[in-house]
Amino acid sequence: MKKKMWFVLCIMTSVLLTTACGEKKEPGEEKKETAVQTETAVQTETESDQDFQGRESLKLGLFTVYYPEEWKYDKERMQEDDDYSYVRFFDGETADDSGNSIYIEATKEDAYKYRKGLIAFGVDLKEYAEGKAETVSIGNAEYAVMPENDSGRCTYMYRHEQSGTSYDIRVEGEAASDSVKELLEGIVMELKDEGNEDAPWPWEGEPVEPVLTEQMVGFYTIVPEYIPFKEAQGVMQIMDHQFVKHDDQVYHLLENKLDTYKYSESGLEFVSSMELERDCEYLSGDNSGMLYLSPGIQDVIGVKDGKKVLQTTIDGDLNMHPSGEWGISFWVNSDTQKIANQGGNLTAEPWILTGLNKDDERKGPFSMIDDVQITNDHIMVAGSMAAEDGGTKIIVYDYEGNQLLELGGADIGSPDRLGSITGMAETENGFVAADGNMRKIQFWAKDGTHVGAISTDDIFGVSYPWLEDMQLLDDGSLLILLTQQREDGSANELMFFRLTGF
Repeated sequence: MKKKMWFVLCIMTSVLLTTACGEKKEPGEEKKETAVQTETAVQTETESDQDFQGRESLKLGLFTVYYPEEWKYDKERMQEDDDYSYVRFFDGETADDSGNSIYIEATKEDAYKYRKGLIAFGVDLKEYAEGKAETVSIGNAEYAVMPENDSGRCTYMYRHEQSGTSYDIRVEGEAASDSVKELLEGIVMELKDEGNEDAPWPWEGEPVEPVLTEQMVGFYTIVPEYIPFKEAQGVMQIMDHQFVKHDDQVYHLLENKLDTYKYSESGLEFVSSMELERDCEYLSGDNSGMLYLSPGIQDVIGVKDGKKVLQTTIDGDLNMHPSGEWGISFWVNSDTQKIANQGGNLTAEPWILTGLNKDDERKGPFSMIDDVQITNDHIMVAGSMAAEDGGTKIIVYDYEGNQLLELGGADIGSPDRLGSITGMAETENGFVAADGNMRKIQFWAKDGTHVGAISTDDIFGVSYPWLEDMQLLDDGSLLILLTQQREDGSANELMFFRLTGF
């Protein structure tokens, strides 16, 4: 089960602030410098000293702050290294009783990490790359203004390509006050040209070319087939992708976007995109083509033929039986629920795994659940065992909730020792699981005997991918979705593979 990885970078505000987060330059305005344009007119130390006569200065390697006397900085938590500088300024007697605080951070990092920070704030990378983002002038650079959120902070980001340095400033308090403006204008970045060149943008990068090799598992020969996107998909996120294939269409879920592709062995062709009301983290479907999208701790919705057709009161991640008549809902260590579909009205009652986070109330072997898969004959549950050193296991139940099999090695050296299960299936000859952490595909016989494991490196020729999701297709083959970082650092390649032979 994939849970959204929250990522936050800190950032910066301007001399010209007039609104809550400052006076912003609208896209298209003349700029002396943009957050994307890396040619920067750098002030010398002497010029800066002359500009801010009468102020104290704090030099932290990657930036210098010329600050008015009413501002102080946290000497206990500041940091200065060759690749990282950080400080917090505040305008009260102590940091805790201050009305305004400004956090300044500079980090030597690759463009990939910086761009992931932009995405975490909801920035459209193409608009950013085209110079369409709102900006503010701060010191000697032009910062991109991050979209407003519920944190009450104003956040700004800037990337200096030639030095490979990302600058972030976060303002808490009255960002439009004169005292905040005065401090911000004294933040001067150390913008040295060190010859760095950032990676291409995701849509300009070099796609990954897999090298497929058949692999033996027991007496079976597993044959891989690459199902490419007609247009290469370079993505910045990993561990967040879900898919469902129904008939000749594949539905791909990433946060608040549901994309539809036409599926053929020659590749996936984009059909349409649907924007959802909120981010969703889990996707399942039934034989009618209904898709069940789960935000996790909020209500599950149903989508069919590109339209929302079902609103439920069911929460958690919902995996539905192929018939669409019932399913199992789960979420981390919450109580599992059995879901009944009564004419489109979904109701819930406790299932057999409850009290996961309470030793004295727990029913079942799990302390946390990673994934659930309802097959044509069984219910497969993967997660962390409550027993000490129990590790990750897959338990196979019948529909009545009786435990039939336990899959996964107990010892750390076991060939089927499991890490994080991101997909499961029951085939004609046994059980299969995709292990994201171990980068392996595990195979067991019908009686639970371990048959073998295949590394993604061996079968797909990709070095260290994340296995995102897996589905058993109607013809008995397995469709696997993974992400693999490109060699040029521009993005992660979103890739589908089909397996036959087991």
